[in-house]
Amino acid sequence: MHSPNRLLRESRSINNTRNILGVLAPWREHVFLPWGGMLCGLLLALCVLLSLPVRAEPPARIQRQVAVVLDTSTSMRDAVNDRPRLAIQAIKILADLLGPADDLSLAWMPASPDCNGPPDAGRRIDRQAADLAGFKQALDARARYGGPTNFIVPLLTVKPALDAAVGKERLLIVISDAGRDTCRAESTQILSELRAAGVHTAVVSLGERGRPVHSEYDIRTAAQTPSELLSAIGEIYQRFLGAKAPDSGRLSPDSAAITAEVPPFVDEAFLLVAAEGPVGAIDAAAGNPAAVAVEPDYRAGETRGLDDLDRGYRILRLRRPAAGTWRFNVSGLTGEAGWYLIQDFSVSMRVAAPPKAAQGEDTPVTLELIDDRSGSRIARPGQIPGLVVKALVDGTEVAFRDDGQEGDQTADDGVMTARVRFMRAGPARWRVQLASRYVQDEQPFETQVVPATWVLEVQTPPSTFIGNTIAVAVQLKAMGAPNALRPPDRVRARFADGRTLTLRDDGRDGDRTAGDGIYGRDWTPDRVETAVIDYTAEGGGDAAAAQGQVDVKGTIAFGPPGVLDYGRLTGRSEATATLDLGFVQARGRFDLQLSSDFSHWGAVLEIDAGEGFKPLSGRAFTLGLPDGGNRRYPVRLRVGNCPAAVHPDAAGALVVEAVDQQGQRLLAPVLIRVEIVPDYWLRCWWPVIAAILLVLLGAFILYGILSPARFPRTLAVILSPEADMDEGYPFNIRSQRGGRSGFYRDARIYITSDFQLRRAAGDALVRLRASRLGVFIQALPGSAVLYLDEDNRWEPLNAEQETRVRFSTLYKNAAGTLFFEFRNL
Repeated sequence: MHSPNRLLRESRSINNTRNILGVLAPWREHVFLPWGGMLCGLLLALCVLLSLPVRAEPPARIQRQVAVVLDTSTSMRDAVNDRPRLAIQAIKILADLLGPADDLSLAWMPASPDCNGPPDAGRRIDRQAADLAGFKQALDARARYGGPTNFIVPLLTVKPALDAAVGKERLLIVISDAGRDTCRAESTQILSELRAAGVHTAVVSLGERGRPVHSEYDIRTAAQTPSELLSAIGEIYQRFLGAKAPDSGRLSPDSAAITAEVPPFVDEAFLLVAAEGPVGAIDAAAGNPAAVAVEPDYRAGETRGLDDLDRGYRILRLRRPAAGTWRFNVSGLTGEAGWYLIQDFSVSMRVAAPPKAAQGEDTPVTLELIDDRSGSRIARPGQIPGLVVKALVDGTEVAFRDDGQEGDQTADDGVMTARVRFMRAGPARWRVQLASRYVQDEQPFETQVVPATWVLEVQTPPSTFIGNTIAVAVQLKAMGAPNALRPPDRVRARFADGRTLTLRDDGRDGDRTAGDGIYGRDWTPDRVETAVIDYTAEGGGDAAAAQGQVDVKGTIAFGPPGVLDYGRLTGRSEATATLDLGFVQARGRFDLQLSSDFSHWGAVLEIDAGEGFKPLSGRAFTLGLPDGGNRRYPVRLRVGNCPAAVHPDAAGALVVEAVDQQGQRLLAPVLIRVEIVPDYWLRCWWPVIAAILLVLLGAFILYGILSPARFPRTLAVILSPEADMDEGYPFNIRSQRGGRSGFYRDARIYITSDFQLRRAAGDALVRLRASRLGVFIQALPGSAVLYLDEDNRWEPLNAEQETRVRFSTLYKNAAGTLFFEFRNL
C-alpha cells in the first residue's frame, strides 16, 4: 500500500509527466529505423520516468534525486538488445534535462555474480551540474557492456544516495535486457525497502528476453522490438498520465523544418532532436510568438555505438513561451532524425478536501485551477481546451461544475464544486482527476467517513459595513443518525490573523435563542477587510469544520462643505486657502474625485496633495482618502497679468465627488469666494500698441528702402567726343558713384559736358532716372541736347518732361563736342 504522502507526491508529478510522455506517443506509427525506434522509446521512457516526481508548490520547486541502475551484461551487446548503446544516450539526455539543483547517480553491473558482494563505489558515477561534459565522458569511458547480470550490487551502490536525499523527490530507474536475476530475493528486498521509504521505482526492459524480473516497480515496461517498446511506453502514458500527445515528428537531411503547436499555460518547453548521426544547430524562425527566453543551444551530446556510428542529440529550451505555432530549422543532419516537444505546463489543482464526512450524505468539495507561474487562480478555466474535472469516489464519477448549481456558490467565478457521497464508514481514499486537450493531473485524498457527524452551516452575513455589529454564527445540521450525536460545547471562529471568537448556543453575547442549534456571537468589525473565518466545533460529537468569509466594506457620507475664501486679488498676485475635507465622514479608504469649474482668464487654481501643486480643472483629479490621517490640503489661486474681472459670487466651485457604499454618487461643491480686480486698460494693452507702432515703423522704413526703382545692372552709356561711338568709353550706370537709389528716392544720375556721370545737377546736360516702367531722360534747363531720330535728323530733347531712353540712339550736345549712346552690355 502506498502512504497518503507518497500518493500526494506522485500526484504532483503528473503535471510534468503528461507532456514528456505524450509528445512521443505518435511515434508508435512512425518508426523509421529499428534502432531509431528504440532510441525514441528509451528517450521517451527515461523522460517520462524522470518527470514523475518534479512538481512542487510555487514558488520553490522540490529538488530531485534520480538513481539509475544500468545493465552492462554481455547480452546488451547483441543487435536485438542495445548494440547502438541507446541506453547510454538516454542517460546523457536524462542528465541534461535535470535541473542544476537535482542529483543523478548511476551504477552498473559488477564483474562478479556474487549476490553477497558489497556496494562498489568504483562502478558509480555522480552527475555534477557544473560538469556535465565530464559526466558524459566518464559515462562513455567507464560504462562498458560485458560481464554477468547482478542487480543487487548496483542497487546497494545507489541506495545510500537515495536514503540520504531526505526531503527530495526520489526516483530509481532500472534499464536492462535481463529476463532473470540470480539474486532476485536480495534485489526484491532492496526494491521493497526503497518503495516503502517513498522512492518511486521504474524498469525499462529491452530485447527479446526483456521482461519484468521484479514486481516491486511502480512502472513496468517490456519490449522485444522497437515497435513494442513504443507500445509499452504508450501503456505508461495511459496508466499514469493520460496526457494528450504534444507535437512530434521526424526529419531528414532533405526535410529539416519543424512546425510545432505550443498550447496555453506552458511554463517551460524542450525541443529535443535525436538523430542517426550528428545534429547541427536548431534555429528559431522569424515571426514566432513571444517567450521570456529562447535558448537554441541549451544542451547537446552524442554517443558512439558498438556499430561505430555516432548518434547525436540537441535540446532547445523555451521559457514561458506564448501559445501559438512555433517554427524551427535544424541544420547538419546526415541521417534520419526525430524531434519531440517536451512541455511542462503551469496548471495545477488546489482542492479543498474535507477531512471528515458523514456516511451517505452529500459533501461539497471545491477546486480551483492554479497558474503555477503566478500562484494565482485561473479565473476562466474555459481557456483550457477540453477541460473535464471529476472526483472518483467508490467507483462513482462526480463532475465539478462552476455554474451556480448543485452546491456551487457562484457561477463563473473560477471556483468549481462537486457534491460527493461516501457510502462506507471509515477511511475513504478517493481521487480528483483533471483532463484536457493538453493537461492531465490527478490528486489522491483520504477522508474519514463517520456514521454521523455535525455539519456547520455558516450563518454569518457575507458582507457588512465597518462599525456595524453583526452575528458571527453557524447552525448545526446532523448528517447521518442525529440521535448518536452530542451537540458541541462551543464553536471556535478563528480569523486568518489569529483573532478568535467563541460561539455558544446560550442566548447571550449575540446568540439570539438558547438551544436552537445556532451558535453565535456579536462582532463589530473595526477595519475594512475580507475576513476569512474558520469554524471548528469543540466538544460533543464529530463535526466537520467549515469556512466562510465576510466582506467588510467602508462607509462614506458628505456633510456641509466649507468655502475657499481668497479675498480680493489683483494682477500678479496669489493667495492660498485650505481645503478641509473634514466634512467627508469616511471609515475605510475611498477615492475622491476633485474637479473645478473655475475658469477665468489670467487665473489658475492649484492643489497640493503631497506631490507639489497641480492645476484643478474640469478634468477630475483622483485623491486617495485614507482612513484617518491628513484631511487638509492647500489650494492656491495664482493671478497673472491683466486678469479678467471676477465677482465674488460668480467665481465657481471646487467639486468633491465619491461613490458611497451603496454605489450612489455623492457630490459636494466647495464654493470659491474671490474678487479679482482687472488692471487698467492702458497697462494691459500698451505692449500691443507699442508692437503695432513698431511694426508700422518697420514697414515704413522697409518700404522706403525697397520701393525706389534702380538702374538695370546691364545698362551702360557710351560717352565720345565724336559721332563714332567706337571711339567712346562705356560707363556702367548702376556702378557709378551716386547711381544708386535712396530712401524713398528712385535712382538717378547726371551726364555732364566734361564726359562724366555725377550725382549732382551742376554743369549737367541731362538727368537719367530709374523707374518701375524703365529708364527716363530729361534735358536740364539751359542745356540743349539733340538726338538722331529715325529719319536721320537731329531733334531737340524735351526739357519740359522726361522721355524714355532710346537704346542705340545717338545723343549730342548743341556744340557737338559730346556724343553719347545707351546700350545693354
